[in-house]
Amino acid sequence: MRTGLRLAALAILVVGVAFWFFGGPHFGWTKTTVPVAKFDPITEIEYIEWEKNFIPGVDFLGGFLAAAGVVFGLSWLARHRPTQPQL
Repeated sequence: MRTGLRLAALAILVVGVAFWFFGGPHFGWTKTTVPVAKFDPITEIEYIEWEKNFIPGVDFLGGFLAAAGVVFGLSWLARHRPTQPQL
């Protein structure tokens, strides 16, 4: 039970870091819209247009880290069953 919980905590941590890293690591809060610079061909003026795009921030990373920590902490509460020597 203890080993299973510790492996689950490791899996949560790895999945969380991978989700954050491959989702476009952002060291700020999560963004749901991003600015995109566009160029108007007629007036030749550059302007900003906001597009919907999900970029996970450190709040997601912290959430996964906290969840992994809770699961790892629960593994210390599980009883350890001593193994019996085989004859």
